Amino acid sequence: MFFNKQNFNRKKVAIAAIAILLCTPIVVGAATEHITLLDEVVVTATRLEERCFDVPTSVDLITPEDLNRSSPATAAQPLAEIPGVSLSSAGYWNTIPTIRGLGGNRVLVLIDGDRENNLWAGRSPITPFIDVGNVERIEVVKGPASVLYGTDALGGVINVISKQPNFSKTDKWSLFNHAESRYSSVDDGWSGLYSIAGGGYGLDFSLTVAARDADSYKDGDGEEVKNSQFKGESFEFKSRYFLDESQNHDLSINIRSNDVDDMGVTKKPGARYSHFTKFDTDTYKVAYHGRNLGWLKDLHIRGWYVDQERSYEGDIPSATTPVYKLKGNDIETSALGASVQGQVDINSRNRLVFGGEFVNEGADGEEYITVKRNSNDSTAKKLTFNPIPDSSRDHFSFFAQDRIYLGARTTVLTGLRYDYFVANAEDVAFITDSYNGSGILTGSKTAINDFSKKSDDAVTFNLGLLYSFTENFNLTCNFSSGFRAPDTFERYSTRSGSYMIIGNPDLNPEYSYNGDLGFKFNYSRLRGSVSGFYSQVIDYIDLVNNGNTFAGMDSREYVNVTDAELYGVDGSLEFDLLEKLTVYGNLAYIVGRDHNNHDRLNTIPPLNGILGARWHDQLTNGLSYWFDLNGNCYAAQNHPAPGENETPGYTFFNLHSGIKFDYGNFKDITLSVNIENLFDKTYRNHLNTMDFYNDPGFNVITALKVSF
Repeated sequence: MFFNKQNFNRKKVAIAAIAILLCTPIVVGAATEHITLLDEVVVTATRLEERCFDVPTSVDLITPEDLNRSSPATAAQPLAEIPGVSLSSAGYWNTIPTIRGLGGNRVLVLIDGDRENNLWAGRSPITPFIDVGNVERIEVVKGPASVLYGTDALGGVINVISKQPNFSKTDKWSLFNHAESRYSSVDDGWSGLYSIAGGGYGLDFSLTVAARDADSYKDGDGEEVKNSQFKGESFEFKSRYFLDESQNHDLSINIRSNDVDDMGVTKKPGARYSHFTKFDTDTYKVAYHGRNLGWLKDLHIRGWYVDQERSYEGDIPSATTPVYKLKGNDIETSALGASVQGQVDINSRNRLVFGGEFVNEGADGEEYITVKRNSNDSTAKKLTFNPIPDSSRDHFSFFAQDRIYLGARTTVLTGLRYDYFVANAEDVAFITDSYNGSGILTGSKTAINDFSKKSDDAVTFNLGLLYSFTENFNLTCNFSSGFRAPDTFERYSTRSGSYMIIGNPDLNPEYSYNGDLGFKFNYSRLRGSVSGFYSQVIDYIDLVNNGNTFAGMDSREYVNVTDAELYGVDGSLEFDLLEKLTVYGNLAYIVGRDHNNHDRLNTIPPLNGILGARWHDQLTNGLSYWFDLNGNCYAAQNHPAPGENETPGYTFFNLHSGIKFDYGNFKDITLSVNIENLFDKTYRNHLNTMDFYNDPGFNVITALKVSF
């Protein structure tokens, strides 16, 4: 790509326009009527049902309307529309969220409030473990939430909340059907979903089946990005039963099975194939919910079991020698957990939430690599090892959070948590078999990677403040700590590729101190928020080359390399320019540095923002429609981390349109036609883990949804 001054100036103008919008809330808001519109209720930020506007922390919500407008392929895609949230990936489906510069297992992904995805096999925790058609909304907490959720919540929390049946409170039997389909042109991708739900007299249930099939996508140059395909299906059953007529006690179960049959993983150009032939997740949950239990206002008791299996196959040529590698692995992970959460209203100004959690995680795996010569396909070398040994990790935690109302304007949120971890793993034997030019075995060597039992613990805290200047303008301030225990991969891995990746049992946990200052405004025609933040992460874990070798190969090891600091600002704005016309924008700027030598941290997104306009109308006959045009602007990343490449800036546009209406017994019929990357821009996200492939090009998406 070549530098284009005209395009560069356009990017500056677009980003400047977003910044101007974000800096004008008080002036415009002063002339608007004082009517509160932000009534969306969230639960993730404080574990209580509260409006977004009244939460002291920085929280964003992807609503059902947002999902309806964009018709995303996965639950990950709409996250990129949130300021301060970026996505890194190794392909279209292997997605890793990054919140305010902290990614990987530094972001905790929950499904319906439960820890399911941050197992080792879920290091890409937004991989389609749940079909997006079964998602009701997504709540995102930006900034540490370790007090409420423990490890992995160092950068924030993403809570994917699925659709829930709600028929049990009626005194009649009801039945509800829902179907939807989606097609995308960029990858000739098809998906479909059917759900049946019903109940009454204290019982409700839902059953959902979904399937998806997509080829490798094409980028803005019309080139196919190989090994970016996907094929899979899912099944989910939910049921709830109230134990009493007052409906203060209920039991619920949830069974979900997601089978991925073919998920591409982008590797070096020329790879003949690189994909997961299995990436399956089975989840079983049971829960009790009690209300108005005397002094105990609310009680949740949950238990769950998650089982994940994945199998990978690859045929990858060498870029430096006349050989190719046949690679395969099988990895199994599981988690058995239980949690309890209670709520006590000490008095009218004091609301206490407390609880505890236990999780047992297990992992095991095996891998082989066969190196073959290009000249005659004879075997040159075989490597056999356990990428993850037979390992386990136990996690115990207790927390308490008190919400204190100091007068009519001031709310204080205080919390404290204790976490304790114990991890252990068997030693790994790394076997190397060598063959001569005729493919005859000439020697075998074994190297042992020794592991040991380790434990970690941490105390985390938070102190938040919300001050209401008016009923439409709130100031927020937070000071908190965060914690992340090294995961199984970082402690106990033995991986081979172009170099060895070696785990380190002696890693220290990451610990952070964080400050956040912002404001939220909420008027009849204007709403949004702006927040500035600073985080210092002590004992930041990274993969480095220490000049060591293992089994005769150069190795890289996970170590506590430095104290890192991240700071920046993000914000969003919506303004109803006319009754039917809304303009909106957001902006995010993040800097990540080594606190000691000021080197940049890796996977830090550049300055970015969105500017858009939406025309929407509700007609008298019940028909509604919308047109939405937005531009996504990314500045050049001219300050990459050591070993990263610079990335040029870019802007691409999306057009969303749709109608919604009822017809006879068919309700909420929704037809949408969206165009992503409207002008077929060729670009690459800086956070892509492979710097040789571009993001999807021009893409027409059609979707149909209907209930009956």
